[in-house]
Amino acid sequence: MNQAESLALFGRGRAAWNAWAERRLAERRKLEEAGDWTGDSDPDEQDSAARDWHAAATADFSGHKFEGMADFSGFVFPGDVLFGKATFLSDVWFSNAAFSGDVLFLKTAFLGEAWFSEAAFKGDAGFSKAAFKGDALFDKATFLSDVRFSRATFSRDAWFSDAAFSGDAGFGEAAFKGDVWFSEMVFTGDGIFLDPADLAFSGNAGFGEAAFKSDAEFGEAAFKDDAGFSESVSKAMNGLGQRFARAIRD
Repeated sequence: MNQAESLALFGRGRAAWNAWAERRLAERRKLEEAGDWTGDSDPDEQDSAARDWHAAATADFSGHKFEGMADFSGFVFPGDVLFGKATFLSDVWFSNAAFSGDVLFLKTAFLGEAWFSEAAFKGDAGFSKAAFKGDALFDKATFLSDVRFSRATFSRDAWFSDAAFSGDAGFGEAAFKGDVWFSEMVFTGDGIFLDPADLAFSGNAGFGEAAFKSDAEFGEAAFKDDAGFSESVSKAMNGLGQRFARAIRD
C-alpha cells in the first residue's frame, strides 16, 4: 500500500486492519502451497506474483507526523512496514503487534512514551538513529531476526526486561540517558553490543538474570551509574566468550 492507503486503513481501526492483513497472509500461503513463492529471495529475483504481493502487503508511514496518541496495539503487519523519519508527537502503542516482515524505524522520533511490550518481530527490525524522548518499553518483545538500535537515543528509561533476541542485536553507539533494564532477557544470537560499541549509560543499567547464549560484546561501553549483572549467564563458561574489554564506569 502507498502512504495514503496505509493511513486510511489505519484510521479504520484494528479490526479492519487485521482483516486486511489476514487476506494478505492467506494470499501468501496460497503462493507457498503452489510452490510459487519467491518473496523471501533477493528483490531482483522475485517473480511478478511475489513483487505484487509485497507491494500490496507493505505498509508505508514514512515521514508521517502522528498528532495524537497512535494505537497500533494488536495490529498484524503481513509485510514490510516503513516508519522511517516518522514523528509521534504523543504516546504510541505497538503492544502485542505482530510484524511478519521487516520493519524500519530509521530516524523515527518518539516524543511520548513508546510501547512495544510483547510485540513480535519476525523479520529484521531497524531502530537506528531513532530518538526516544519518553520511556521506551520493549519488555517481553521477541526478535526472531536481526535488530539494530545503533546510534539510537533513549532520553528516559528503557525497558527490555524478558525480551528475547534470536538474531544479532546491535546497540552500537546508542545512548541511554535514563535507566535501562535488560533483566531476564535472553540472547541466542551474536553479541548484544556490536562494534563500534561506544555506548553511554548515564543511568542505572540492569542485566540481572540475563542469559547470553552467544558472544556478548561491551567494547568501550561507559557506565556512569550502577551496572548490575547479578545471576546473568553467558556461554563464556563454555569457551565462547563474553567480553567486557575496557568497559568503564566514570
